Amino acid sequence: MADPVRLTLSIHEPATPGGAPPGSSAEVPFLVLEPGQTVKGRVTVDVLEEVEFREAQVRFIWHTEGKGNRVAGEGGTETLARGGKWLAGTSHGFSFEITSPWGPLSYGGKILKVLWALEVRLDRSLLRPDVMESIPVLLQGTPDPEHASLGPVPQEKIRLEAVKKGRVGSWIAVGSVFLLMGVFYGAARGWELQAAGRTIVFLLIGGGLFITLKGFWGRLGRGKLGEPTVHLSTTEVRRGEEIRFSVSLRPEQRTELRSLEVILECEERVVHGHGQYRSRHKRTVFEQRLSLAKDLVVEPHRGLQKKGTLTLPLDASPSFGAPHNQVIWWLRFRGDIVGWPDWKEPVLLTVWP
Repeated sequence: MADPVRLTLSIHEPATPGGAPPGSSAEVPFLVLEPGQTVKGRVTVDVLEEVEFREAQVRFIWHTEGKGNRVAGEGGTETLARGGKWLAGTSHGFSFEITSPWGPLSYGGKILKVLWALEVRLDRSLLRPDVMESIPVLLQGTPDPEHASLGPVPQEKIRLEAVKKGRVGSWIAVGSVFLLMGVFYGAARGWELQAAGRTIVFLLIGGGLFITLKGFWGRLGRGKLGEPTVHLSTTEVRRGEEIRFSVSLRPEQRTELRSLEVILECEERVVHGHGQYRSRHKRTVFEQRLSLAKDLVVEPHRGLQKKGTLTLPLDASPSFGAPHNQVIWWLRFRGDIVGWPDWKEPVLLTVWP
């Protein structure tokens, strides 16, 4: 069914350049805007058949695309008209002035994109579809962090760092549960078990031991290096800024290190589907490594302390947090210990535009 009206959205200030914004394959006119910039334009409504409506508005909208579940949001709305009826053959014009949103900025990654548009929408009724027309928007710039938005969901530092390290506590807890289940199962039967019962006990206790050891294995490297300490000048950083860091090791015994390094990394993480059909995807989109030491013996009485700086790229993508879609920055410390598991220490960064 054809729409009862034809909407035309034209921009007076700033002018609309040609091209295609990131994430779009079509060559269509689009707006390049900075956060907080004023946009002036006009909406023309050509009525093809009589129509009743609840509201006509112009607004900024964003959505995600990629391998994750789609998420959408708004970034500012201006109402043009409320509740009325237009007769067929008439034409109506509305001038508007609207401020561009403070974020999140447009983003075109490998498995995640954040796309903006300026949209005019005619809200007809609950039972009739809305009529819409839009212009793609490339939102970029360097807003004041006090106003900037990194997405609707703040990134949870403790939870994300635990995930990046590997859930040591969870592995130990789950393994302990399996061990107890195996012991209780055998004890309840006086340990006089048939073949099937012995198999169940073996799987519970064996699996519990394996899972528990996996949890402890992740802590062995840290213990071998004497519980290393890491200090950063800041975890809140803007593009192009420096991060100063120091790392201190004081093992209780003579320890050989193949390497000690720090890694600046940006990672996209998305979730597709829901419940038992949910799948997780992640992709590293930036990585910079800095070697702090190689083929080194650390003596207990001397220990080891290293300092350094890493600079965030000027074109770094800001952090982004939304349900099922995230852009995450890490500063990861890693020590390769001869004969022991690696020591790993991830620190979550918040990157502002």
